[in-house]
Amino acid sequence: MKSQSHQQPAGSSAGNTGSHVLLPGSRREMRPGAQVLGVADPDEWLELTIKLRRKKPLPEPGAAGATASGAKQAAPLTRAELEAQYGADPADMEKVSTVLTGLGLKILKEDAMTCTIRAGGRAAVVESIFQVRLFHYSHPKGNYRGRKGDLHVPAELAGIIVAVFGLDNRKLVKRRPLRRRVSSLEQAQRAAASRSWFYPAELATAYSFPPGDGQGQTVGLLEFGGGFFPDDLATFCQNAKVDVPTVKPISVNNTPTNQRDGAEGEVMLDVEVVAGVCPKATIVVYFSTFDEGGWVTAIDTAVHDQQNPLNVLSISWGYAEDATGAWSPAALDAVNDSLKAAALMGVTICVAAGDDGSDDEVGDGHAHVDFPSSSPYVLAVGGTTLKRSGSGSTTETAWKDGDGLRKDNGGSTGGGVSTYFARPSWQTVNIDSVNPGSIVGRVVPDVSADASANTGYWTVVDGQGGATGGTSAAAPLWASLIARLNAVLGKPVGYLSPLLYQAGANGQPLGESACRDITSGNNDTASIGGYSAGPGYDAVTGWGSPIGTALMNGLK
Repeated sequence: MKSQSHQQPAGSSAGNTGSHVLLPGSRREMRPGAQVLGVADPDEWLELTIKLRRKKPLPEPGAAGATASGAKQAAPLTRAELEAQYGADPADMEKVSTVLTGLGLKILKEDAMTCTIRAGGRAAVVESIFQVRLFHYSHPKGNYRGRKGDLHVPAELAGIIVAVFGLDNRKLVKRRPLRRRVSSLEQAQRAAASRSWFYPAELATAYSFPPGDGQGQTVGLLEFGGGFFPDDLATFCQNAKVDVPTVKPISVNNTPTNQRDGAEGEVMLDVEVVAGVCPKATIVVYFSTFDEGGWVTAIDTAVHDQQNPLNVLSISWGYAEDATGAWSPAALDAVNDSLKAAALMGVTICVAAGDDGSDDEVGDGHAHVDFPSSSPYVLAVGGTTLKRSGSGSTTETAWKDGDGLRKDNGGSTGGGVSTYFARPSWQTVNIDSVNPGSIVGRVVPDVSADASANTGYWTVVDGQGGATGGTSAAAPLWASLIARLNAVLGKPVGYLSPLLYQAGANGQPLGESACRDITSGNNDTASIGGYSAGPGYDAVTGWGSPIGTALMNGLK
């Protein structure tokens, strides 16, 4: 699945500047609202993540068997097979290392599997090598070191280096946590009929998850702030009457794993959702910096973690794929390539579709979708509102609280049509973008689950109990379902998304037979409009919320 081609802006360099050549996709714009403080100190130490070309491009995962007839997918690649066939060429690695060392950088680490070289050096040296000027900027969301324009690489490395991260460390805007309904811990004892919120295990029952406790499964979580706190998890597990699982916090890029910076609620939500459904699973939590380099390194670290081999990874973070001053094309492509490698290795990656509806926290009037949920190689997870009556019956609609925007204490499910990633051949749906002149792009989400804070998940954060929600909760809930399915089936579910759109033995698409269709509600928060739920697949709740046993039977 290739992204649309992206032309260089008018007036930019066509490539050659003598000793240097333009690095495609490297252009960055100033972040809206930023102010220049001054040039970077020439002696400032920078550490770079440099991506190299693969020996040959990755094939489409499942291409050998994921057909409309319902045939099985091709067998997953092992990590050794991936490196041998599609890793970086040793000659390329040696050439890049030799050239960069000769120009004054220090090589810190080489990894042919992920096609990555880590290098460090003085800012003045980095500026000279990549023909750029670095500045320090102030911004209401946090100061950063950054740049504007394109990068260039030494001519002898043209075509070998495909991306460089670490010069610019601007933060991608953090997701605002949903309004959290803090309660006394005694509220945890309330009977199900007298409360609107759920324990994760109750949602597993409501969604007919197959029986299990995650024994033998390893679930990964990606985090870009906050911290993991065992005392909160212990209290939650006591409330939920489940065993305390094994949790392994892992620092990526020397990122702290125990910050109380306001994002710990996101981390503990992810951990506690998985703990509540799969208390016997091992939960590995990867903490990284919330910038482009942090994203690339975190996904590579998780997907290729040989100490903790994953079959499912949940990501509750992201940002609009086309917001001005956010993702560069090179970052979108590098992250997407790593997600494609994960799909080839049979790792299911569940990604939250966003919590601000069609606006996706951009505010420019147009509709946007969140990345990495818009990658064709992930299971994009949207949100619903699941209400339980006193008799125990449930009703479910697309999630939209208030005006659908978190800044107004509302929230709504992300969903829509990508402006960057073309619609994959397996996504046989007919949904147009509400934006004029848009490409026929990847549609998100694929599936959904309960996300409203009003009908949300009991969590314990900073010693306080309460209910919260968001697609940030729906994604780890789906990851927990995948972990249970992996245990029951005795093999990884793997790259699930294409299978949902293909007809099973009953002639129906698997998504239709394995999900509860959500037919009412919308995610209209952008001035230009949004999308509405309706019969069958839609760009608000996808195929709908899970019917776990039906999905299990369809996969069998």
